[in-house]
Amino acid sequence: MKVKIKLFATLRKYINEKEGGTCILELPESIKVQEVLDMLNIPDDIPKIILINGLQKGLDDTLKDEDTLSVFPPIAGG
Repeated sequence: MKVKIKLFATLRKYINEKEGGTCILELPESIKVQEVLDMLNIPDDIPKIILINGLQKGLDDTLKDEDTLSVFPPIAGG
């Protein structure tokens, strides 16, 4: 199945930054968000905000074909 991965801010370095922090991966059926983050070598100790198709989800959620997984680091500012 194909899943679009979008990484933002400091997480962009975990995929080809020339692609603007976005890539499409061919992944096995029923893969969990945590498994994708492990494949991309994103450390567990980095806090993350996870969205699947624009809805907030968690590390144990399962991805489906044509989903978009967006991962943000926490952002603070004024």
